[in-house]
Amino acid sequence: MANIPKMPAPIENGMLVPTLDGQGWIWLYRDEITKAYIDHAGRTKGLMLEIGAGYGDIILEVLKRGARAIADEISGPQLEIIKARVAESGLTGLETINAEFPEELELSPGYVDGILISRVFHFFPGDRIRESLRKVAKWLRPGGKVFIVTDSVYRTIFRDVIPVYEKNTSRGLEWPGWTEDVRKFIPTDRLDPETQPLAMNFLDPRLVGRELEIAGLETETAAFFEYAAEPDFARLDGREIVGAVGVKV
Repeated sequence: MANIPKMPAPIENGMLVPTLDGQGWIWLYRDEITKAYIDHAGRTKGLMLEIGAGYGDIILEVLKRGARAIADEISGPQLEIIKARVAESGLTGLETINAEFPEELELSPGYVDGILISRVFHFFPGDRIRESLRKVAKWLRPGGKVFIVTDSVYRTIFRDVIPVYEKNTSRGLEWPGWTEDVRKFIPTDRLDPETQPLAMNFLDPRLVGRELEIAGLETETAAFFEYAAEPDFARLDGREIVGAVGVKV
C-alpha cells in the first residue's frame, strides 16, 4: 500500500475532493439520480458501471449492496486509490478499467445492468454525448438503466452564461449550452479559472430526453433537481442539476 497515492482532503464542508491532476473536483453530494442508481444496484445485485469513478465513493456503496461494479476512470492513480479503498473495506466484486469514455471503452453487448454517468456530459460536445449514449444502449441488458447527472447553467457561478444559453435556446440551436470558453465567466474571488475546463456544454431535461430517444432508450425520468449543499456558488434557484434515467426496453 506504500505506493498508493494519497486522496486529497475534502473542501467546501466536505462536499468536494480535488482531483489528483488539480483540474476539477469529485463532487460527493448525493442527488436523487445517484441515489436511484445505488438503489438499482441493490435491487438487481447485478453488474454496474460507473463512468468517471473518482475516488470510489459510489463504487463502495454499490458493492455494499451486493452488486458487482466496474470503475472506469481516466486517472490511473485514482483507480489505484479505488482499489485500495475497496480492499481495505473487505468488499469484493470490483473490476477497474483505465479508458477514455466513450472512445476507448468497449464492452460486450448486453453486459451491464446499470450505468452511472455523473458530471461527465457537461464536458462533452454534442456529438460525443450522442456517441456515448449509442454505446450505452448497446452495453445495457434489457431492463438495464443509465443514470445521468450533469450541471445545468442555473448555478450562481454561471449566472453570466444564463442569458446566452436562453437566447440560444430560443433560437432553436441543437446544443444551446455549448460554451467555448467558460473560464471568462468564472468569479475569480472564489475560484481560480485555471482549475476549470475551458469548454462546457450545459444541458437541460429536454435535451437529455431527446438524446436518450435518439439512442433508442426510453426516458423514465428527465428533470431539474436542486443542489442543496456547499459550495454556495453551485446553488441558484433549485434547477442546478439535470438528472435523467433511461431504460433499455
